[in-house]
Amino acid sequence: MTISINISLHTLERRPLNKQVFKTTNHLKAQVMKLETGTTIPPCKMDNDVLFYVLKGEGTITVDNETSGLGTGDCIVVPHQAESRSIHAVTDLEILAVQGISNK
Repeated sequence: MTISINISLHTLERRPLNKQVFKTTNHLKAQVMKLETGTTIPPCKMDNDVLFYVLKGEGTITVDNETSGLGTGDCIVVPHQAESRSIHAVTDLEILAVQGISNK
């Protein structure tokens, strides 16, 4: 099954943070996220590994108090062992996030 990320992104309402899950399987959840300039996803702990791929824009990601810049085409994997992660949009950001799902 093929799903267009662009269709998912264009259907999102404009607001500071908006996200849409567009595919879930037994092992993965894929979603697109849009963050407006200046918006921050507050620090949180994830139970599973998460891959973030920047589709458009610039920002920063902080994982366990270490901050790195993000830009179009960048990819970062945050392991589930990380105590916290946060994302900040320096410009409008569009991100593909793919999260592992544990079968407990």
